[in-house]
Amino acid sequence: MFKKLLKLLLILLISVISLALLFVVTLQIFEYRPKEETELTIDHNLENLSSNKINLSNPIKITTFNIGYASLSETEDFVMDGGEKGRMDSKELVEANLIGIGSIISDSDADIYLLQEVDYKSNRSYNTLQYNYFSDLVDMPVTLGYNYRCIFVPFPFKVGQMMGSVNSGIMTATNYYVDDATRIQLPGSFSWPLRLANLKRCAVITRLPIDGSDKSLIIINVHLSAYDDGTMRVQELNALQELMQAEYELGNYVIVGGDFNQTFPNAYTDNGDGTYNYHYELKDPNFWQAFGLNATWFNSNNWQFANDITNPTCRLLHQPYDTANTANNQYYAIDGFIVGPNVQIESIHTRDENFKYSDHNPVELIVRLNP
Repeated sequence: MFKKLLKLLLILLISVISLALLFVVTLQIFEYRPKEETELTIDHNLENLSSNKINLSNPIKITTFNIGYASLSETEDFVMDGGEKGRMDSKELVEANLIGIGSIISDSDADIYLLQEVDYKSNRSYNTLQYNYFSDLVDMPVTLGYNYRCIFVPFPFKVGQMMGSVNSGIMTATNYYVDDATRIQLPGSFSWPLRLANLKRCAVITRLPIDGSDKSLIIINVHLSAYDDGTMRVQELNALQELMQAEYELGNYVIVGGDFNQTFPNAYTDNGDGTYNYHYELKDPNFWQAFGLNATWFNSNNWQFANDITNPTCRLLHQPYDTANTANNQYYAIDGFIVGPNVQIESIHTRDENFKYSDHNPVELIVRLNP
């Protein structure tokens, strides 16, 4: 009897190990492997070139907004931040968030939108067609660069909470004609096997022609790494600097916007020993830390930071948003813009949306391009 039980347990153990190996091999086979550069499709591009090019005499309004795949609203926590969940409780809740986010986008009335964490047929957001929804909403040229594709993300390890199949990316929409859009793969990756079910960070570069000029406005949409030790964020930022400077040296106007997952320079002080004092201080040393964005290179080359710390741009998802005592939430200043020396900043504003529909607040920038 004992031998039979032992044999049964051994068979069961071998079966579990075999299934686990098969799953890892499957992830390996179907791993998302983007090229270093990928030309992106531009949907709804405008046909009338002359009337839809950028005019140097007019201001340009740009809004960046990490929408949290319409699933990280005020009621939610997230397992990677110290919470428990990996998805909302129903498709109806996701769709309600989509409508709420859509109303914010419409009210912003921007010329250019930079959205991050836009899902398309992802299990974690109940297969909602978020890219289609926002494309139809803004009714302007749009493009999507995927930075997260996985046939099944087996996390969190809780029944009903696993994220499952994920297709997600960063979306750029512009009220101007677009010459071209390119997905640029950024350096750095997690070690194997974690990288198999993780993001592949990128920059989406959109090139907008300027009326009466052979120069272009270069819009770069980014969503940099979050859950590394800080090393990948430095690698990504260095690669981004090279892209920005190369375009600027060609005489173009460059604006980078998005979720940097690093604290903007005006929202921290460096203690010089690897620690930081943050404008939105860490309430617990174990909380996720948005390391300070190193401003040295940017300042030396006359690049400008555009962000507003009047309101936080992001909250930690270790718990649902505490609406009764907002001081009980953990905040960050990680969303905003970096603009070239030939761009004039007219205003910058973080909208206070109380994190009702996303774990981020939108940031609005108005600029003029110097002739």
